[in-house]
Amino acid sequence: MSRRRVIVLLAVAVAILVPACVLTRWDPFNLRYAGFLTAASTGLTAAAAATLAVLVWRRRAVTIAAVVLGSLGLVIAGGTAWVSAELSPRGPDQDRTASPDGRYELVRVRGVTGSEVRLRRDRGLLSQETVVWYDDGGSPNGLDSGTVVPTFRFVDARAIEVTTFEGCSHRSGFDTTTLVLKEHARPFRASTC
Repeated sequence: MSRRRVIVLLAVAVAILVPACVLTRWDPFNLRYAGFLTAASTGLTAAAAATLAVLVWRRRAVTIAAVVLGSLGLVIAGGTAWVSAELSPRGPDQDRTASPDGRYELVRVRGVTGSEVRLRRDRGLLSQETVVWYDDGGSPNGLDSGTVVPTFRFVDARAIEVTTFEGCSHRSGFDTTTLVLKEHARPFRASTC
């Protein structure tokens, strides 16, 4: 392969990877593995840009700068992936409920402060996930953080309901593309909720 073709190929790779970095960092689709995808696209962009710089400008200073900056980009990308893995909830999924059409599921996981209920779609690297309820540790009945165990269900294929202690229920529909709740979860019974 000629030098010109390699340069064009690397330039196209950088042109594709830079928007991928921005898109995964912005994360409008609530990707479950957005941190990993951001780190991978950033690392690949740094490596491609460094290689492109070395091939276009054949100078010793450019080569040294490209290797240093490319290595720094890979280290930052690896650190980002590690931090995103460390900040993700620990432990296995505890409860799981599938939607009537089988496309979505509600899952209870152990979050940073307590239980969280998450809405998920699909599996694999491009799966989506968003938090629809969490225990903030300030439950009004004096329970310690993490002891509030909600029950949850799908009202229909596009709406969820989370019931906490004392029968307080919150219902909300969700957007099928981004999994964002269409409205803030509103109390279904307004007396003590």
